[in-house]
Amino acid sequence: MCRRTPLVVTMDQPPQIDNRNDYLGTFVQKTLRLKPEKWSRMMATEEHKAVVMKFLERPLPLLLVIVLTPAAQLVASNGFPLVQLKTKGVYFIKKVAMPVSKITPADTIIMGDLACKIVDQLASLVDEVLVPLLSNSTNHDRWPTVIAKDVQKHVHSLKSTVYQVKGQVNGQTVLPMPVGVEKVQEVEELLIESNGKICDLYLKSAIEAIIIKWVSQINDVLANDSSENSSDANATPNAELQFWSLRLKNLQFIYEQLREQKVRSMGVILEKTNSAYYSCFKNLFKSVVISLAEAKDINLYLKPLKRHLVLLEDTDFSDAMPLVRPLVHVVCLIWSNSQYFDQVKLIVLLKQICNLLIYQAKRFLDPTTLFHSDIDEAMQRVNLSVNILKHFTRTFELYKENLGYFFRDKPLKPWTFHPNTVFERFNVFLDRLNTIQWFFNTVLEFTKLEKVEIGGVKGRMLSAKVTGVSAEFQQCFHLFSGKAHDVLDPDDNSFLAEFESFKQKIFELDLKLSSILCQAFEDCCNLESIFKLISIVGSVLDRPLIKEEFTSKYVKILDMLNEEMDTAEILVQEQMVHKEKNGHFRLDKYMPPVAGSLRWTHNLRERISAPILSFKALQHPITKTSEADEIIKKYENLTEKLYEFDDELFKQWAKAVPEQINVNLKQSLLKRNVKSKELQLNFNPQLSAILREVHYLKIMDHEDIPEEALLISERNDTFRQYIINLDSTIDWYNKIRRTSKDVEFQLIQHEIEEIDKLIIQGQTNLNWDSKGTSTMAYEKTSRDPNQWAKWLEEIEQEEVANEWSESSSEDEEIDEVEQEIHESDTEQETDDIPEEHNIEQESERSEIQNERLHEATRSGPYYIGKDGKNPHCVGPYDKLLPIQILMEMSVMTTSNSLLRSAFWFTETFDDSLVTILPLGQ
Repeated sequence: MCRRTPLVVTMDQPPQIDNRNDYLGTFVQKTLRLKPEKWSRMMATEEHKAVVMKFLERPLPLLLVIVLTPAAQLVASNGFPLVQLKTKGVYFIKKVAMPVSKITPADTIIMGDLACKIVDQLASLVDEVLVPLLSNSTNHDRWPTVIAKDVQKHVHSLKSTVYQVKGQVNGQTVLPMPVGVEKVQEVEELLIESNGKICDLYLKSAIEAIIIKWVSQINDVLANDSSENSSDANATPNAELQFWSLRLKNLQFIYEQLREQKVRSMGVILEKTNSAYYSCFKNLFKSVVISLAEAKDINLYLKPLKRHLVLLEDTDFSDAMPLVRPLVHVVCLIWSNSQYFDQVKLIVLLKQICNLLIYQAKRFLDPTTLFHSDIDEAMQRVNLSVNILKHFTRTFELYKENLGYFFRDKPLKPWTFHPNTVFERFNVFLDRLNTIQWFFNTVLEFTKLEKVEIGGVKGRMLSAKVTGVSAEFQQCFHLFSGKAHDVLDPDDNSFLAEFESFKQKIFELDLKLSSILCQAFEDCCNLESIFKLISIVGSVLDRPLIKEEFTSKYVKILDMLNEEMDTAEILVQEQMVHKEKNGHFRLDKYMPPVAGSLRWTHNLRERISAPILSFKALQHPITKTSEADEIIKKYENLTEKLYEFDDELFKQWAKAVPEQINVNLKQSLLKRNVKSKELQLNFNPQLSAILREVHYLKIMDHEDIPEEALLISERNDTFRQYIINLDSTIDWYNKIRRTSKDVEFQLIQHEIEEIDKLIIQGQTNLNWDSKGTSTMAYEKTSRDPNQWAKWLEEIEQEEVANEWSESSSEDEEIDEVEQEIHESDTEQETDDIPEEHNIEQESERSEIQNERLHEATRSGPYYIGKDGKNPHCVGPYDKLLPIQILMEMSVMTTSNSLLRSAFWFTETFDDSLVTILPLGQ
């Protein structure tokens, strides 16, 4: 027998259409009055789409809530509470724990809308649906009496509970009413008419039970303190102001409920029936009244504080310092005027003000970027914050000590609490800022090491070690600053643990750096290098460990300073001894005695002042020791001695100068040696010395130079030119006298006599203070200019011939004589000519004069007749130069011969000045 397999024929079913998303979206759009794209945008977000699909595809969850955020965006959730529910929302609930049907979703879910306050919606449901339905006596016809009363009792309890919750959500305390409260007035009237004999005991029992509830509720409200109410331990003063504002509203609401007629009737019933709960009810009412008065008083005096708090919050913390004092002033006014503002409330308020300052400082410093911003800028912000916070503590102490100002007409209420009860967290935050300050100072100090270059023998090696320490610090700094900590949170101690590890590393670096700097100090050989090292290193030496190690080195500075002062005193004593023997200090040969002495004392003062000033600038206790005081006293005595010497020396010189100037300026220009008949320049060396002194005193910016000395110094260039020209003329004249032989001299004797006549005026009539005019006249000598030049040429040729003809012995004798004469002339010239005269400039001037002379000679003289008889010789220039000197000449050396220039002698019309001009001028 064969068994046949049945043939099963299947047909493809059409796919089901999923209407669920459209169904939910349509309901949401209609209920919340939105555009379709809002739903599409929400479903395009993976997070919200996953929540919706989880609700549709799975048996659980049973709830889907969709709300509209303040940003007008839809948000899906599968549960409560809904933080985003600030406006109306939509809910969907499954009837059965199963996926929602794709074809007919309406059959498996219940939909509805949510109010922004769900408790209000629940209260409306209970008040408008459940209570009327279950309290209606018609619905109790078939119920036993006990069940009906029990249902009414539970319905009333539900209603009271819902209203209490609603009141708490809204910040109000709703007092529940007893069952049968609607009959309370009738019972009161009946009780009064019967003189307390007829009473509804069921209602009385309900009233007494509800009084117990009221006591519990109101005591919770009255016992609620701001210090305990705040959920945030670091609340700001705004929380305190809000607390008292809400407390006042709540107590007013309770007070209004207690003053309602039905509550009064309840009190009468308790009183007339001599209930044990009447006194409790009475005390409850009194407590509410007292607390209400307290809340009104405190809320009244806290209101002015609001404006200062808002101003402090809105102002940048860097500008908050002027706002601190008015804020504390208002707190003192609250303390002195409010009857109910006790020390507990004051402590709470001050703590909250401290929290506000901490919050503002944190916002100003920005802990997330504090260690990653510019160190100097961050340091400035931290310093500013510390100054403002310290200003608050100082202001607090100031007002605490002067509270009597606010209690002029009433007894003083001092602040008896310990400051730590207020400033505990504030001080922790301030210590944290001080720690960060130390950190930033350390960073800045070690950053300076990058630019430190130590000199001396070991400087290169020590500088490399310093650079290595700096590199180690940078690595340590980046490691520490990269840690994720809220460095400004005073309640977070994890930062302190990391900071201790950082300090240990810094301690090791300080040890290395201390050793390096001590070696650099030992390598310094003088005070200048020591103070330069201290200046370069800077504040690094103030680090405690380095300072402790480096302090012993400062003794060497004292020893070197003491040695420097002793050396300076010895130098002064040596100069004083030299001055007593020689009349002046031991100076450079080019320096005049007075100005040189003043310059020497000035340089010595600078030499000893520089290290003393650098030593005084040191921020170290060694500058306050007795040894340091002794050295400074020695320095002050020495400088005072030098100043006294300068004053005395200058006064003596200034006193003698006017007379010396007056006498020496009246001396004649020239003087003659009676034996040799040679001319000498009669410019007294005292005048040269005065001119040199004034010149150097001006360079030194010395004050109180005598007026006579200043006037003569203005003529310094004029005197120099006079002396140069006169020396040249005298040298020419004296050489003629010395080198001319008798035969030669006889040839020019007549001309020499004519010159001597004119020279006599320079010896008798003219002095260094004479004043001439610009009008010149020329005197003609007995010789023709051409003959004069020819005569000079003949003399030169004859001199050459005589030199070859004379014997060698005579030559040697002549050479010796000429050498002696030359040396004598050189000494004479050195003594008379001021030091300022430059030999190269004199040579250039002589060359220029020679060129002018030869040009004038080549151009030939002009002859002008005087009264048509006596011809005068005038050069090619028709304009005469006003020259106020006695003589001017040019001397040019060609090979071994001396070319003497021809001169013509002129005389001023008033005979006060004789001038010799070169031919051609």
